[in-house]
Amino acid sequence: MKSRTLVLFCALLLAAFPVSFLGCSGCVGKKADKAAPAVSADRPPETRPAPSELSAGALDTYAYLVFASCMYDEDEKGLFEARELMKRAKLPAKAWMEGGVWLLGLRSPHAAPFLEDAHSLWPDDASLNLLYAEALINDGGIERAIALIRAYLRKNPDSFDARLELALLLVKNREFMEAEELLGAIPAKKRTPLVNYYFARALIGMQRQTEALPLLQAVVREQPDFVEALAELAFVHEQRSNLPEARKVYERILKLDFAAPDVLLRLINISLRLRQPEKALKYMQRGPDTKQFRLAVAGMFMDFQHALQAENILKKIAVEGDKSGESHILLADVAYQQRRDLAGALAWLDKVPAESKHAGQAQLLRARILAEAGRGAQALEETRRGQQKFTDLSDFWEMEIRILAHEKKMAEALEAARKAVGLWPKNSDLLFLLGSLLDETGDKKEAFRVMETILESHPDNFQALNYVGYTLSEENHDLDRALELIVKADQLSPNKSYIVDSLAWALFKVGRAQEALVEIRRAVDLGGQPNPSIWEHYGDIARHLNLRDEARKAYQNALDLKPANAESLRRRLSQL
Repeated sequence: MKSRTLVLFCALLLAAFPVSFLGCSGCVGKKADKAAPAVSADRPPETRPAPSELSAGALDTYAYLVFASCMYDEDEKGLFEARELMKRAKLPAKAWMEGGVWLLGLRSPHAAPFLEDAHSLWPDDASLNLLYAEALINDGGIERAIALIRAYLRKNPDSFDARLELALLLVKNREFMEAEELLGAIPAKKRTPLVNYYFARALIGMQRQTEALPLLQAVVREQPDFVEALAELAFVHEQRSNLPEARKVYERILKLDFAAPDVLLRLINISLRLRQPEKALKYMQRGPDTKQFRLAVAGMFMDFQHALQAENILKKIAVEGDKSGESHILLADVAYQQRRDLAGALAWLDKVPAESKHAGQAQLLRARILAEAGRGAQALEETRRGQQKFTDLSDFWEMEIRILAHEKKMAEALEAARKAVGLWPKNSDLLFLLGSLLDETGDKKEAFRVMETILESHPDNFQALNYVGYTLSEENHDLDRALELIVKADQLSPNKSYIVDSLAWALFKVGRAQEALVEIRRAVDLGGQPNPSIWEHYGDIARHLNLRDEARKAYQNALDLKPANAESLRRRLSQL
């Protein structure tokens, strides 16, 4: 960095230390001639005094010169190595700040340790604390950054900048509740667009989109090119199912020429959700003519059941010579899922090159299609062939387990699951399959142990959270923990009817029947055919609240699905 501040640093040196510097190249604003000798001819370099030999005043001056030289020469390594000398000389915080800012701008791995030394020297300097926190974040140490700013605030509780920094860090670390309290306490006149942006993000993190919306709208009015705020605003509109408004915001981002392919994909998704496939195609035409972009678009058309458009896109890619085989795999999926064309699907898969990195994916799809077509023996053969050929893919073991379970070969499925978990002991999907099979075959205790094992290494696995929470609720054991686990599962995977049912049941068990009623109504309204146990829970909760008509309807709906406990349901229905 050819920093103009070098002249100022040398001027500061001269003011601070009464020493004459004749011929200081930094002071004249240009680098020294690298061909010139570093010392005079009558004094060999090896006789130059070491820093330890210098007086205190000379050491300070020498440290400044070394620092200034490193900055002027853009010597990243030299600056890092100079930090011990800078500490001994106790250079001012401003020098450390300049060095730290430069290293951060380079995304240098030396930034955090350099600023750690600066902080040890000047622990109460506000700017250094904030800069060091930023370096820690870049180094993946957000928890350390939060601890750093908390410690600073304990000494300086009135520091507005530190409070704001802590709030922003908490948002980044998904600690939304505390962040919202800090940001909400900032007076309106002090709320910059950045503050309101992070305030909105905290509210969104707590599922309070309605409150976040006006904040984001105010931000983009004041700062129309604040892309991150625009993206959050579009996201909020999508969450609130206001797709036309979301589209308008994404169009604004597109005009700013920011991440155009990603924005176009969002616009294509919205158009398909609005049942406007032709408009989606027009957006595609505005995007890059790359294979990956077109594959992503084709995948969206497939997801929204627009098979013809998807096939047209994919066939063009295939004709161009798709050596990866990705387009052939998707064409096989379309052929079977949309037309049940088994022969056509397998023919497309045959076109995937054996050396392609997607060959394993093709083999897995072949096994899945054969299984769905009722050819279980062939599907198992393809799956086991995949296990031998693609030893790094656990998916083939998962496929075998599912095929065997579908065919009611529970003992074989359980054996395969145990073997798979032995090969991949930390694979949460395989562990969950093992736990589910244990539960279905009657070994509830071992199933619960497996699910707890999942949570030890994967605490955000919503399926295991739901299983453990619901099991505890059923057994009336540790109900507070049960509710906590299910609430977390619902947050991680919202609007899943079976999880909302678990939430309703846990609330009911802890004595919060009115809240349970709200959640069980939500569970049956989420679409699809509810499980009979959901209607049963609805009936029990409504009966407890003396809502007889609702209870009768719920029990009858459960009976219509022919559950195993039909007699128990009839008895409860007769008592209403």
